[in-house]
Amino acid sequence: MASDKRKWYVVWQGTEPGICDSWAECELRVKGYPGARYKAFGSQEEAVEAFRNDPGEMDILRAIARAPREFVNYEAIPGIVRDSIAVDGACSGNPGVMEYRGVDVPTGVELFHQGPFPDATNNIGEFLAIVHALALFHNQGNDHTAIYSDSKTAQAWVRAAKCRTKLARTDANVRLFEIIARAERWLATHTWRNMILKWNTSEWGEIPADFGRK
Repeated sequence: MASDKRKWYVVWQGTEPGICDSWAECELRVKGYPGARYKAFGSQEEAVEAFRNDPGEMDILRAIARAPREFVNYEAIPGIVRDSIAVDGACSGNPGVMEYRGVDVPTGVELFHQGPFPDATNNIGEFLAIVHALALFHNQGNDHTAIYSDSKTAQAWVRAAKCRTKLARTDANVRLFEIIARAERWLATHTWRNMILKWNTSEWGEIPADFGRK
């Protein structure tokens, strides 16, 4: 009988190096790729660590193309916590089509990506991204990895355990409001020790999870 245990896949050499949460996505990146190199892991944490420790990591990092940006060695910048992820949201219009994601700061590996959500706002995306990261770490038993966000508004909403958006509900964003309600319930019923930090854009540049649409 096939195992129901979820697996994560690290692609070191393929059309898009990084971490996949399904074999279907991994296969798309490695099938037919000359010299493809990949491996399955039992948890996302193991996969991230394996990607970080690969001997050819620097070349791989430069090849990551989901959000094109010049590679930055954040570990060499004073003040940035190495054991950290960065989260960000992007919205085309206000309201408009929104998505959000979380990225491992040292490697640039995308850890989660949600959306698109119609009739949404950027602040909602920033809020959901922080909560998504907190819930992910809670499920992993990880209480030490810091979360960077460049949104003061989203951080304030998380502290209040309330998404204080003035966005109107529409037929198109019913699912979004269900996700918001779930995030608020999670915040109201859980505690966490992970630091939520403000990304210092003026000194460090755009946050690593930035979608590059400015």
